[in-house]
Amino acid sequence: MDPVNQKILELIRNNARMSYSDIGKSVGISRVSVKNRIDMMEKSGTIRGYRTVIDDDSRKEGILYTLDIEAVPEEYAEVVRTLRADKELKRIYSTTGECRIHCVGVSLNQETSKAHVKYLFNHLKGIRRMSWNYLISDLRQAEEGVGDGTEDDQLYGI
Repeated sequence: MDPVNQKILELIRNNARMSYSDIGKSVGISRVSVKNRIDMMEKSGTIRGYRTVIDDDSRKEGILYTLDIEAVPEEYAEVVRTLRADKELKRIYSTTGECRIHCVGVSLNQETSKAHVKYLFNHLKGIRRMSWNYLISDLRQAEEGVGDGTEDDQLYGI
């Protein structure tokens, strides 16, 4: 693959909606040449599609939290079924360890998340242990330096 195609791929990897004209200006060729190159890369399978990635945190629907659950082995399947049906839980993962489950939930505020977690713990048969935490900031997306993990850092979203 030549350097121009590599640069085109880099550009559309960062912004798949970039126009042929803008790509052409960036790599120094015409928009028609850009279109031809992209068509050839699609035909050869180098480019297999385009997709939209939505940042869940940017939807501002509420706060994110995690649940770590250890289920009673005999009740594991029923716990998983109940968690799958829970609309507040956006992700449910099996993890290492016997009958362990990790969930990511979204709630309107701390009070509603607290009530939801309390309800699950008190009413969902088969939970041996459960812990939960609020997600404060995405450290991959942080523009400023990373603090030392103290509570002060968490208050300021570092």
